[in-house]
Amino acid sequence: MSIAGLDAVPSHDSFASPTMITLHDLERSLVMQHARIGTTPAVPQGNGERRRTPRKSLIVVLPENHEVSPDRVTERMPAEGDNEEIDVILACAGQSASIAALQRRVRDLQVLLAPPGTSPEDLRVLAMNRAPGDIVTLLNGTPV
Repeated sequence: MSIAGLDAVPSHDSFASPTMITLHDLERSLVMQHARIGTTPAVPQGNGERRRTPRKSLIVVLPENHEVSPDRVTERMPAEGDNEEIDVILACAGQSASIAALQRRVRDLQVLLAPPGTSPEDLRVLAMNRAPGDIVTLLNGTPV
């Protein structure tokens, strides 16, 4: 299935109700991401200073009949007590057995559910559309 044939994809995270990602939203976000390439955001700190460290995202792609171990995901996350934050986005083609295990291990996990049969490339595009990070790490699931 190509992204052109995809009208909308249900999306949900651990604190919000499911939403739909439309092709228009995807195109608008890609334009906005293109505009910010090469910039390093200055994030205000509590003391009035600006932090110049880039924001990071981890994208986990699970095509149909693939899974990922929660350990593979958590080893790419910052250590406890580290001030660094990372946004984790799980893009799945259909329901995966890995979702529940990841939700237990990863706080604030964002889950994007695409229809079964969605290609890994389309899952990556959907997840990149939602990734707020300046640095994005991609983790692919393994076949079951």
